[in-house]
Amino acid sequence: MKALKKSIYAEYDVHDAFQKIVLLEMQSYDGTKKQQLKAFLEDMQRSGCISGMISQFIYHADCKKFYIEHLDDLEDIRKEIEDCLGEAVKDRYGLPHYTFMCWLCFEEYCYDIYRNSFE
Repeated sequence: MKALKKSIYAEYDVHDAFQKIVLLEMQSYDGTKKQQLKAFLEDMQRSGCISGMISQFIYHADCKKFYIEHLDDLEDIRKEIEDCLGEAVKDRYGLPHYTFMCWLCFEEYCYDIYRNSFE
């Protein structure tokens, strides 16, 4: 899908894994592919990973496995986010670091796609 290729995070290997998750999760929405993507991304912005809407990131064990597999990319994305914000990103929920990182980076990835495709 063209919209997913526009991400500023497309240079990272984790982009492929995130893209697969988005393509899988958006299938439960009605409409054209573009309408499905928009509805999914809007839900993600409203509810976030904490809502349990991303089946791959519900359990800490799954997040830990994903984090270990994509550690460098996830930490680099966090650094990029912090550089843009000019401050450290805080884990407000006291999550395990690996869960926090999966949620943070996936949500940012989704927001970036929305911003580039629908705003």
